[in-house]
This record gives sequence, C-alpha cells and structure tokens, in this order.
Amino acid sequence: MILRGIKTPEHHVTGSYPSFTPFLLASPFVRNAPNLFIERVCRHAIATMHRRYRPVFERVAEQEAFALLISPTDLDLPFYLRIDANRPALRPARQTDEEPVAAKISGPLPALLALLQGTSDGDALFFSRTLRIEGRTELVVALRNALDGEAIDLRSAISESFGLMGPAARVALRITEKIYQQLQHDMNRSADALTSPSTKRLLGLEKRSAEQVTTLSKIEKSIQRRNRHTRPAPSGATKDDFAMPATPLIHK
Repeated sequence: MILRGIKTPEHHVTGSYPSFTPFLLASPFVRNAPNLFIERVCRHAIATMHRRYRPVFERVAEQEAFALLISPTDLDLPFYLRIDANRPALRPARQTDEEPVAAKISGPLPALLALLQGTSDGDALFFSRTLRIEGRTELVVALRNALDGEAIDLRSAISESFGLMGPAARVALRITEKIYQQLQHDMNRSADALTSPSTKRLLGLEKRSAEQVTTLSKIEKSIQRRNRHTRPAPSGATKDDFAMPATPLIHK
C-alpha cells in the first residue's frame, strides 16, 4: 500500500478507548476468514452507507476523491476506503496494492466507529493519543467535520441491509452489544490486575525521584549560602608581583 503526500509527522492521538478490546478475540477468525466473504460484506456495507448518507460523500469529495487506509489496532486487518461521491469503495487492504492512499488512520476499532458515527469529539480522539494519523491531515479533518455534522446510525444501516430480516438483525445487534460490553468490562479488569503492580512500582519510583530532587535542591541552596558567608571580602589595592619597579623622577 503506497502512502503519498506525507506532510506532517504522526499525530498521536490513549483515551477512553483501550486497544485491549474484545475485537482482539475475533481477530484470528477475521484474519483467516475467506477474502471473498469479507470483500462482499465490505461492498454491501459501503453501498448501504452511500445510499443512506450520500451527501456526506459529496461534501467530503467535493474538491477531490481520495483513499484512506483504516488500520484497527485491535483487529489486525487494515481496510482500504475510497471517499468518492459516485464510486466509494471499501475492502481489505493488501500488501500488493499499488493504489495510493492519501492518509492512514490507526487506532482501536471502537474509537474508529465512534468517529464514523460522530458520537465522539474528533479533536479529543486525535490529541488524546487514541488515534494516529499519517499523511494529508487536512483530508482527514475534512472527513471528520463532515461526519460531525451528520447523525450516522450504524445500527439502522446494518439492520436495514438485512431487508426482511431487519427486525431479527436489530435483536441480534442488541444481544451482541451486551455481550461486547460485558467482555470489555472483564478485559478491563484483567488489564488492571496485570498492570496494577507495575503501575504502583512506577509511581513509587516517581515519588522517590521527586524526593531526591527536592533533597538535592536543598543541599545546593545550603552550599550556596555557606559560600556567600565564607567568601573573603574584597581588599583595596592588590600587589602585583610582576609590576615594574617605580623609578624616581630625575630633575635636570
């Protein structure tokens, strides 16, 4: 995948969206799923989104059509997304792709979905180190602004895509969301249990370091005061051992 137009360094964007998510559990299954199946799901999803939210695509791609590389850090499956008013595209990205992308957005999938739906502060995601951006940042900002002004409902879009099975799909989505929330809660507790000892040790080291800095500062101030009190007072004229001897004036 070719990344073009890199004008700025990576903008590290960790907040309330951890990378340790239940999507990590699904990653091996998604990664080993048949490509044809994933590509069909992606095509169906982008077609549904384009049909429901065409004005968003038109506003974002008003000046130029462009492609993005979407890289969920908890799914290990990057996606190629083309923003085009007439022919948008979404599919798994491939290493052999020669189509250039204007920018790359990487981060936890829940944060990416929240950005897509406009339910979170895009600036907060970018500047709280939840998301990372490489490439043409102005295009990502334009996409974020367009999404912020549009109420995108992924649940409705997904259930609508099932046609007559829409009501059953909505029930399945609600059950899936409850399972996901419970899994996320359990994974957060596991992460806290694993990292808590290290965090406590780091906090202890930081506290001791701060105490040592304070102690060294006090010692330095004490030495400076002592030097001021013991320094000899400057005398008047000092004798120069290398000066020429004075010669008496001779009057003729």
